[in-house]
Amino acid sequence: EEIIHKLNNDPALVPIKRKVFSGKKNRKPVQEVIFAYKGRLYFQMTKEDRIEILTIGTKNTQQKDLEYIENI
Repeated sequence: EEIIHKLNNDPALVPIKRKVFSGKKNRKPVQEVIFAYKGRLYFQMTKEDRIEILTIGTKNTQQKDLEYIENI
C-alpha cells in the first residue's frame, strides 16, 4: 500500500486526517490517515522517531478501533 510506503520513507508526505489523543499521560498522540478506499490507519511515532501502526479499520469499525487504541 502506498500510504505504508510513504510512512516508512517520509511521513511528512502523508496527509494527516486528524490527531486522536489517548487519555494516558506522557503518550504521544495517535494520528489517523485515510487508507485504501474507505479505510483508516492509526499510527504514532515511537520514542526512536519510528512509525508504529496501531490498527487499520473502516468507518464501521472506528469506535472499536478507538477503544482498542485507548487500551494499549
